[in-house]
Amino acid sequence: MARIQSKEFPVSVEIALVFIVIGIALYLFATEKFPLDITAILILITLIAIPLLFHSQWLVDRGVNLKAAFPTVGEGLSGLSSTATVTVLAMFILSSGIQRSGLIHALGKLLFPLMGHSELRQILVIATLIGLVSGFINNTAAVAIAIPMVLDMARRSGSLASRILLPVSFFAMLGGTLTVIGTSTNILASAILADSPGFGREIRMFEFSHLGLIVLLTGLVYFLTLGRLLMPKKNAARLESEDEEFFIVELGIPEDSDLIGQTLEAAEFEMKTASKVLKLVRGTQSHIKRAATTALLADDVIQIRGNLRQIMDLIKSENVEVLSEFGDIRRVRKDGNLVRVLLRNERVFQGHSARQVDFWKRYQARPIGLEVDKLSSRRLADEALRVGEIVLVEVSTTALVGLRKHPDVVVLEVFEDEFDKRRMWITGGIVAGVVFGAVLTPLPIVVTALLGVVAMVATGSLAEEDLYSGVSWNVIFLLAGVIPLGIAMTKSGAAAWLGGLLAVHAVDWHPLLILMALYAVTTFMTELVSNNASVVILVPVAMSLAELLNMAIFPMVLIVMFAASTSFLTPVGYQTNTMIYGTGLYRFTDFAKVGAPLNLLLLVVTSTAVYLLWPVRA
Repeated sequence: MARIQSKEFPVSVEIALVFIVIGIALYLFATEKFPLDITAILILITLIAIPLLFHSQWLVDRGVNLKAAFPTVGEGLSGLSSTATVTVLAMFILSSGIQRSGLIHALGKLLFPLMGHSELRQILVIATLIGLVSGFINNTAAVAIAIPMVLDMARRSGSLASRILLPVSFFAMLGGTLTVIGTSTNILASAILADSPGFGREIRMFEFSHLGLIVLLTGLVYFLTLGRLLMPKKNAARLESEDEEFFIVELGIPEDSDLIGQTLEAAEFEMKTASKVLKLVRGTQSHIKRAATTALLADDVIQIRGNLRQIMDLIKSENVEVLSEFGDIRRVRKDGNLVRVLLRNERVFQGHSARQVDFWKRYQARPIGLEVDKLSSRRLADEALRVGEIVLVEVSTTALVGLRKHPDVVVLEVFEDEFDKRRMWITGGIVAGVVFGAVLTPLPIVVTALLGVVAMVATGSLAEEDLYSGVSWNVIFLLAGVIPLGIAMTKSGAAAWLGGLLAVHAVDWHPLLILMALYAVTTFMTELVSNNASVVILVPVAMSLAELLNMAIFPMVLIVMFAASTSFLTPVGYQTNTMIYGTGLYRFTDFAKVGAPLNLLLLVVTSTAVYLLWPVRA
C-alpha cells in the first residue's frame, strides 16, 4: 500500500470549528463544571446554532460552508429519536421491572449462601451473578440492585465491603460486553454503524459474545490472582447504615420446620437470612451466647435484628414464623401491610409493654418489631415502650385508614412487598423474549425492547406511575446531546481528517499494533469524558482509519466499544464506578491501583482476540 501523506488531509475552517467544540466539550466533561447531561445539551445547541448564526454567502464564496458541515435542526435533535437513545430508554425501564420483581434479589439469595467466608468464592459468585446478568439488563441497573445485597453479605460474612464491592462494578462492566444490550455504549455504537454507508446494519445480539466471554473470564482470572493482592486492605471510611431501619423481631419455630434438630450455626441461618441472631428463648430459659449453637426444638423463639427486606423474606419462610405476641402467639399474615408508626400518646405508651397496650384491640394492628438497638426485657411483648419510639406493625388495608387518623400514633411509612414469584417469572420471561425476539426474528432490538416495555405494563409487572422512575434521564440526555457531535464529525470531514492523521503514522504498523493503539486512545478518552461521548467521537474516526488503512470496519469499532466499556482507571470514567465510589469506602486512587493492570491486560487480550477472531484486512 502506498504511503499516506499528511498533506492530503488539510485542516478546513469547518474541521477546525468542530475540533474547537470538541475541545470545549472535553474540558467541560473532564472538569464537570456542569452535569454531564447539561454539557451534552450545550453541545447540541452549539452545533445547531453555528450554521444558523454564522453561515453566509461571503463564507461560501471563500470555501466555508457551515450548513454542509454542521447538523441541521432536525439532525441536531435526532439524538432524542435515535434508535440508540430509545433502546437505552427501554432497557432502563425493563431493568426497573426486573429490579422491582425481586428476580435479582432471589438469585442473590440462592447464590450468596455459597460464598461463606471465602473471598475466592465471593469473587466467583459475584462474577457469575453480576457478570452474566449485566449482559442482559443494563449494567448500571445491575450494580444498583447489587450494592445493597453485597453490603448485606459483607456485614454477615465479616468481609471487608471494599474488597467485594469493587469487583461488582468491574464485573458489571465486563459482563456488559457480552451482548449488544449490555451497555449503552454497545447500543450507541451499533446505531452509528447502522447509519454508516460502509457497514449499513446494526450489530447482532450475540455477534461478539464470544469476545465478551473471553474478556469476562480474563477479569475473573485477574481478580482471583493479582487483583486480590491489589484490592484495598481496609475500608476508606466506616460502612454506614444510618439510612436503613433495623428492627428487633421474634421468630417462632413451627413443628414442621426443617430447622428442628439443627443449630442456627450449622444451618448458616445468619448467612442465609442476612439477619443478626440476638437470643434463643426456650420456655423460661434464655440463651444469648449459645443461641447459635443450641439445637432447635419446636416452639423455640429466636430474637433477631434485621432490616425490612430481611423481615419480609422471613415472613415468607416456611421454616420460621415472624411472631406478634399478645399473650398468645400469632403468626404474621403474608398479605398484611407492614407499617412504621411513631408512638406519641404518653398516657397510653410511656412505660407500658406491648402486651399491656393491646395494639389489636386499640388499633386493629399487630406489633412485629421495635426499632431499637437492644431489649431490656426478656421478651419483645414485655419491653416497656416509650413515646418517640418506632414500632413495626402489621395492619390490614382497611384498618390502615383508621390508623392514619388515630391521634395516638403517627404513620411514618407503609411498606409494600413487590417481590413475588409470579412477577419474577413474568419479568424474566419478558426480558428473555426481548433478547431472543431480536435474535430469532427480523425485528431490531429497539422494537423488541419497546414491546417488552408494553408487556411489563400490560402484565402488571410495572405500574404506570413507576414506568419512568427507573430511567437514568441524565444518561438519556447525554446520549441525545453527544449523538449530533458524531454527525458533525462525519459531515465536516473531521473524522476522516483525524483518521488520516493517525494513518500517516500507522500505515506501516502491524494490524495488531493498530488495534492496541486504538484501544489505548479510547481508554484515555473515556477517562477524560464518558464512555458514550468517547464512542461518538472515536467510532467515526475508527471507521475512517479502517478505510484509509484498508482494514475491516467491524474489528476497529469493536476495539472502541470494548475499550470504552471497560475503563477502570478512575471512579468517574464509568457510571458503575461512580456509584460504588459514592459509598465512601474507596479512595480515588484505589481504582487506578486495581484497574490499571487490568486495563493493560485487557488491552493485550482484547486486541489479540479481535485480531484472531475477525479478519482485520478488508
